[in-house]
Amino acid sequence: MNIQLIDEFRRRTNASYEEAKYYLERFNGDLLEAIVAFEKEKTGHHNQNRIHVGASRFLYGLMRIVQKLIDIKLIITDKNFKAFHIPLIILIALGPVWHILVFAAIIMLIMGYKFTFQEIPDPNINVENIVERIKNKARESH
Repeated sequence: MNIQLIDEFRRRTNASYEEAKYYLERFNGDLLEAIVAFEKEKTGHHNQNRIHVGASRFLYGLMRIVQKLIDIKLIITDKNFKAFHIPLIILIALGPVWHILVFAAIIMLIMGYKFTFQEIPDPNINVENIVERIKNKARESH
């Protein structure tokens, strides 16, 4: 995140560095959108606002974690260099059968397969956009 952008946000809103960074990251560096959201969340009752901001930060953090778990992939490569990409989130979901996965991995290693982890962002899967669409649909239904 650009320090000049954070300083400009702070100058216009009297926010802390942490708040400035949070809102600018949340709105992908869009200063105007970040300021509008900051001011919207700062109006109203102080305690309710802190709860709302805390919940928003938690949701944003959770979305970032889920996005990372989708972007980090286990790459299984066979002898012919054919690669299979498996998102880390799928491996975590298969956690209850970890013993079967370990057994399968050992057999695959013996057969010559290679395993690596690599972060490969998928432009088709954006958790933040998905959550935003769900929010919009919920608002439309009310």
